Amino acid sequence: MKEIFKYLMGVGLFLIAFSFQAQILQTQEEIIETYGEPFHSGVTENGEHFLFYKIPVTTKTSGTYDQRRVLFFKNFGDGSEVCYKFKIIEPSSETNYNISLFSNDLVQTADSQWKDYSKGIVYEVKEVKGVCLITAEYDNEVGLVRVYKF
Repeated sequence: MKEIFKYLMGVGLFLIAFSFQAQILQTQEEIIETYGEPFHSGVTENGEHFLFYKIPVTTKTSGTYDQRRVLFFKNFGDGSEVCYKFKIIEPSSETNYNISLFSNDLVQTADSQWKDYSKGIVYEVKEVKGVCLITAEYDNEVGLVRVYKF
């Protein structure tokens, strides 16, 4: 029974880690409908709307902690407002795990930077003041992978 629980917990953590890539290009309403009311919402000094979530997570490396997720929205000329960037803040003990995960599944484009060409999302991992900071941003640049489909 313990083995099944550990397996399900591992699968759940994997899904949580990559579930937020789906928010890129979604509206605030779609995100709130899917993930519930945020812990906080507001507007940055630059005028960008954001949603802030605190999600309890348990990992083998760090134990239980509150993962912080901030989703940023951009207004377009047609009046729509969609998520174009998000940040995930975790303990620095999660840095190596995140780097390993990105290195296995994505194309490394620079030091601590990976790109998912199929979704047009660029990920960056940094350690800042004792925390692991993951930034994911939509990159609408057309890559060769999209131009030359075989």
